[in-house]
Amino acid sequence: MNTGRSTTFPEIHTIPIPQEIQEEIETFEDEVKRLQAGDVNGDLFKPFRLQYGIYGQRQPDVQMVRIKIPFGGMTANQVRRVAELAETYATGVGHITTRQDIQLHFVPLPQISTVMRKLEEVGLTTREACANTVRNVTACHLAGVCQGEVFDVTPYANTVAQHLLRNPLNQSLPRKFKIAFSGCNHDCAMTPIHDVGLLAKKTEDGTIGFRMVVGGGLGAAPRIAHLLREFVPMDELIPSIEAVIKVFDNLGNRKNRSKARMKFVIEKLGFDEFRRRWEAAYEDMFGAKPAHPPLKLLPHADPAPLIMPAKHGANGNGGHPDGSPASSFATWRRTNVVKQRQEGFSAAVLRLPTGDITAEQMLVVADLAERYSNGNVRTTIGQNLIVRWIADGQVEAFYQELEAHGLGQPGANKTEDIVACPGTDTCGLGITSSKGVARALAEVFPPGQVPDDLKGTTIHISGCHNSCAQHHISTIGLHGVGKRIGDHIAPVYELHLGGRINGTAEVGQMTIKLPAKNVPSAVSHLLDMYRRDRREGESLHAFLKRAGKTALKEELIGHSILPSYAENPSYYFDWEAEEKFTLEDLGPGECAGGAIEMIDNRILEAEQELYQARILAEKHQFAMAINKAYRAVVAGAKALLVTEGIDPNTDADTLAEFDQFAARQNGLIPETYRGMAGTVSDLGTKDNSSEFTSRKMAFAKGFVEVCRKLTEAIDQDLKLGTAEESPAATEPAPTAAQNEPAAASSEPVQDVTVLDLRGVMCPLNYVKTKLKLEMMDDGERLEVWLDAGDPIKNVPMSLRNDGHKVLGEDPLEADEQHFKVLVEKVEA
Repeated sequence: MNTGRSTTFPEIHTIPIPQEIQEEIETFEDEVKRLQAGDVNGDLFKPFRLQYGIYGQRQPDVQMVRIKIPFGGMTANQVRRVAELAETYATGVGHITTRQDIQLHFVPLPQISTVMRKLEEVGLTTREACANTVRNVTACHLAGVCQGEVFDVTPYANTVAQHLLRNPLNQSLPRKFKIAFSGCNHDCAMTPIHDVGLLAKKTEDGTIGFRMVVGGGLGAAPRIAHLLREFVPMDELIPSIEAVIKVFDNLGNRKNRSKARMKFVIEKLGFDEFRRRWEAAYEDMFGAKPAHPPLKLLPHADPAPLIMPAKHGANGNGGHPDGSPASSFATWRRTNVVKQRQEGFSAAVLRLPTGDITAEQMLVVADLAERYSNGNVRTTIGQNLIVRWIADGQVEAFYQELEAHGLGQPGANKTEDIVACPGTDTCGLGITSSKGVARALAEVFPPGQVPDDLKGTTIHISGCHNSCAQHHISTIGLHGVGKRIGDHIAPVYELHLGGRINGTAEVGQMTIKLPAKNVPSAVSHLLDMYRRDRREGESLHAFLKRAGKTALKEELIGHSILPSYAENPSYYFDWEAEEKFTLEDLGPGECAGGAIEMIDNRILEAEQELYQARILAEKHQFAMAINKAYRAVVAGAKALLVTEGIDPNTDADTLAEFDQFAARQNGLIPETYRGMAGTVSDLGTKDNSSEFTSRKMAFAKGFVEVCRKLTEAIDQDLKLGTAEESPAATEPAPTAAQNEPAAASSEPVQDVTVLDLRGVMCPLNYVKTKLKLEMMDDGERLEVWLDAGDPIKNVPMSLRNDGHKVLGEDPLEADEQHFKVLVEKVEA
């Protein structure tokens, strides 16, 4: 995509691309051609594309390119190349993310491989910026110059990032995996919300290392990380991280994407058991006592520039003798400039509203970094850029050049520096326009004019519950949802209050839902309440914690009212939108169809893994190919297990359950594929030869073919082939007396079998009910206990569609979180 502008780009210094990376890009290029020729379908191509850091947009036929920037560090040369790519192939704008990546949007798929090559020519990559891999490794943007840091974490973050890039250990994790490094107790990199967080520490004898926490994360179920090791010596840093990844890979939930992050592994096992598993993995991988060579750090150059700093410039207040706040420079210096620990130097943050910067502005930044600094810049997790090593006497001249190109906005990392994800502008998962409401809030928080009583207040806005903007850990957090009134849907935000990370971590409390158009007025009202009711010296965060959810919700309740479309149609248009807000209305689902879809998806997953295994093997990446073949076997086994309502969480459980399943199928499963729990392995082997890999792949391909043939003719009865029904297909349902919870508010009907499916998700709850009914006689009754939400909406409807009589649907408990459904079997 060419923007039509005629920007002149300076010469860019390039390096040769290694042969193996050339082949990797050629592989991507070949698969794009196959996709466009119709030789491979989009579903097979999608996970392959994601592994390369290429993300689909909500707009058709264009992609988002996510560029990994480990620890946020870039050279001026790299910045110029990204500017060139943004202008030539994208929209002329780059977007900086909360993981210090840079994203380019609206890139046509046929041009992606060219973008990849041009990035590799300057030492950048998109590889593993998406997908179920280790994502970009982040670090504090002040690392190396921070006045309070224990030591510079930059080389350690960079070494870990490069070690894990293309590492077979993390190519097919259950879900994404995030790592962050911080150098001081202020914890700018927010280690408590990461899968692995590493905080710089120094022992009394001067030995440096890291405090290691694990299992943090935000999203729909935010969790704060647990302390795994109080002190990790440098020689044990990478082994400690690898052992955590291995435990996650082995035990992560691969059946339910919403429960797949490592925080749920810890929640299920308990942290003490997780620690024991980690210790066992460490010992298995590296020996009981670490005997590793010293950690070899990758080189990273961030020298002081060849500019002699002056203790005072032309005058110490940047050319304004009175330092008047009325001057734009004085305001900018107060909010955007940080004194370095190195005498005579400062770091300047370039505030980028909603993280966006034009290609022309990138060229300006690259030029200024070379003229005023050492030629390096960093992206920040606050969606900004920072230029360090500016001599104090040159800060004003630096500012004047920024201002001339629209880069001199004050308020960096302050309250007015609102963090927002792309939302519905481009993201396929976005529900609301997070950038739109961020711009609307600029009137409430004008840059450089926010009163001092809001010092430390942060505002983060996510367009959905996934928390890409980290709304859970901000003072004022918002995330987008939709709300239906009659035939119309309005954009709405859930307001989270009281979150923060400042030495300690706190997750904000969801307080109230607000129509998108009422967010600015509600936030203004909240600030008025704070100033009206606060105690002397009380911060907004402290006030929110003291006031509590009930009082805050009561104060803001008027802003939550959503008028009907007839009363005010503007509420049904998102901020800056020209078309009416839409959101797919899922309604009640059909469970049998859901089960078939679940089976089909897992067969597809198996085929996707085989597809990637073949490509990797062709490129002689045998370890990764073996891993993909193993994943294909697990996916195929899980597809067949759905027919019995079995959906294990871990690989080991899947293979064990499949062995029992195969034994019950009266010869339906070939002998070759029985007893797999003892014969199938993933990356545990040291044999990564071509011959061994071919055998592994042939075994996986044969097994997936068996699974496909058994499931391809499956219908609403969920029967595999012509195999007879096994009486052991499901265990006898428990009696009411065995299963009735003490807190149940009503007794089950006498002489009726109870099937307790509380906690069982759709469509497996339907499959288990269907299997039980098949074992009953015509006219017999079954009482099924289900969760509220989708289960009580979907299962009764599906049973009616099967021809059974649903005689009642009543709450099981007073809080209506569970229901009992009385079903009478009707013989077909």
